[in-house]
Amino acid sequence: RFGVWFVRGALHRRSAAAMGSDEGPGGRGLRRDISCWIAALRTHYLVLLIFTVIVYFPRLCLSYLVFFLAQLLRLVARITGVETNRPVQNRRILVITDYLPPQTHGIAIRCHAYVKHMRAQGHEVVVFSTAYEASKETSFDHPNIPAVVNPFNLNNRIGYNPGVKLAWYLGAHSWDVVHLFFPSLIGSFVLTVCSWRRIPVYCSHHVEMQIFAHKHVPFRPVCEFGMFMYNLIGKWPATRWGTLNAAPTLCFARDHLGKEHEERLRRVPSGTHDVFKSEADDPNERSDVRRTRFGVDDEKTRVILMVQRLSGEKGTERIFPALKPKDGGKATSDGEGSVDAVLAIAGDGPSRQFLEAEAKKRRLKVVFMGNVPHQELPRLYRAADCFVTMSLSETFGLTCLEAMMCGCPAVIPYCDVFNEIWDERVPKTWRYDIKSISGLASAISAAQDGGREWLDKNPVKMTWKSAADELLGHYEECISLNSKKRQTLRDFVTFMDHCLRVAICTMVATFVL
Repeated sequence: RFGVWFVRGALHRRSAAAMGSDEGPGGRGLRRDISCWIAALRTHYLVLLIFTVIVYFPRLCLSYLVFFLAQLLRLVARITGVETNRPVQNRRILVITDYLPPQTHGIAIRCHAYVKHMRAQGHEVVVFSTAYEASKETSFDHPNIPAVVNPFNLNNRIGYNPGVKLAWYLGAHSWDVVHLFFPSLIGSFVLTVCSWRRIPVYCSHHVEMQIFAHKHVPFRPVCEFGMFMYNLIGKWPATRWGTLNAAPTLCFARDHLGKEHEERLRRVPSGTHDVFKSEADDPNERSDVRRTRFGVDDEKTRVILMVQRLSGEKGTERIFPALKPKDGGKATSDGEGSVDAVLAIAGDGPSRQFLEAEAKKRRLKVVFMGNVPHQELPRLYRAADCFVTMSLSETFGLTCLEAMMCGCPAVIPYCDVFNEIWDERVPKTWRYDIKSISGLASAISAAQDGGREWLDKNPVKMTWKSAADELLGHYEECISLNSKKRQTLRDFVTFMDHCLRVAICTMVATFVL
């Protein structure tokens, strides 16, 4: 990042000097460059790590202070006869997450869909997050979690402390269940205070931290320190105090949290939006999209679609050897250059410049579309001949589901996560070994030839509405598993309430008499 800013600044100053602009050395151009360097420094992962370590504990102490103040006031309310925790028909659900729109990745989409459909069923769903779309914000949404910019994805924010408002809500309000989305740096606070109040906590884990950490942090001691701290304040408290722990696949849950917690592991339900369907909204949609987005004017040219963030762990470049160059070329025996197709990539990220340079170097037919709004993706899926993912770092892979919901056959590598989800749902011919170029080429060919017809006869149907219904079932299981602890606490509080009232009445009577 520093290198990019340095080169941009040098080029800007050179062009300004050549034009005699007042933005040359000493002018506004230099000030802008300095501002850019400062911004780059502030978002460097080492700077953010140091800042978080310094600020974390004082603010954490403040959060605990606010929580216990709220608990004290609840005690006063009980003693004075104010009714608390009254039973209601709907569920009071608190969702705590770093991931919501305008973020465009799968966790944000998943979280927003859960909330939307549970609210539609009449449940009181209160959400605390690091950011939210102002146009969609309601009185139940609180984008107030103290956060810093994610140094590995500058469009996202990471909550580093619970904050005063969340601490107050956890201490003063009644909740049937709390859903905590991981990765999260505030897990230890939420889990400990919920354990104190005997509130069941549903912990869902969505990122393979080991893969991402070692991909993005090259300095091993810093990486190991970061992972230890995350385990200390996030993962280990979840396994200790979480009522249920879930992940998009059970194989990932076992690998991430440990097989010894098997009985409390669940598969968090997944789905996609109703707009992902095989029926086109416009009879000319396919030809229009192929022409305007893929640069293809005929039906004979095959189009392969990839939808993902362009970063190292996704392995996008692994498809390049299989593609045929623009000027033809002879395919090799191991499958190199055997796939004659246009590759269309929807997404952006830190690897984009490298991927563009690599595609140009290999003279491949690749179209980089940048970030595409989520609601526009169905048109791309329906216009492509097949979808391909090269990623082995997914915990579910929503884009594979979205593609097949739109009737676009998905070519998927063999790995534990994809094996659990898709082994019984798609033909084996659409699967491939990530190390085999010929296997990839064969899978692409099989998916393109008859893949759409197979999905017409065997449609994939997984919606967020059905996922939200299943998730509510998991919440009910959490509540049931925790009911004995909660009843014990309720009996103790009732006993102490009566004792305090008797003591206060006795003191008043003694004073009066």
